[in-house]
Amino acid sequence: MKRKIVFFLLITFFLFGLLMSIYINTDRELADVPDKIIRLHVVANSDSPLDQQIKLQVRDNVIGRMNGKFEGLKDISEVKRIIEGSIGEIENIAEETVEDSGKHYDVKASFGITDFPTKAYGNLTLPAGTYQALNIVIGEGEGKNWWCVMFPPLCFIDVAHGVVPEKTMKELKTSLTDEEYRLLLSARTKEGMPVKLRFK
Repeated sequence: MKRKIVFFLLITFFLFGLLMSIYINTDRELADVPDKIIRLHVVANSDSPLDQQIKLQVRDNVIGRMNGKFEGLKDISEVKRIIEGSIGEIENIAEETVEDSGKHYDVKASFGITDFPTKAYGNLTLPAGTYQALNIVIGEGEGKNWWCVMFPPLCFIDVAHGVVPEKTMKELKTSLTDEEYRLLLSARTKEGMPVKLRFK
């Protein structure tokens, strides 16, 4: 009987150690991912249907009018520099969109470090954690938010149908190591991505 208990405990500790090793190694392999990605974060004034619609209109207008500035860029530092230099323009786009909807909410745009939950983009999964982000807060900022990846440009893909164009995936792959790319593709759900990344 004692042998069975000892054997059971040994197996339990072995499996626990194996899982922890996988977790730690995955965490280490993905530690630099937040340095290589910039996200877009738009927060609605409230959860009312109109405020949520305004949020989506702000998203569409900012992406549509800023997209040309980032087209063809491969250097994340250059993308960051353009975002930081365009904060006033981005706020103006968002404010115009809000006013066109008949509201007069204040809009605040900023570039900084933001917490995000696990998010799937087609066959790609980004783990929860802190990332560089362009943040746009509409009014009180108490409504549901919307987010995507600005660099590499995953904001511009057909996520509704789980489609990530091959060109976009190639751009993403050039920004990551082979192991980072493999891990982000292998985790299809929150349960499959056990790590929570922190921006360094």
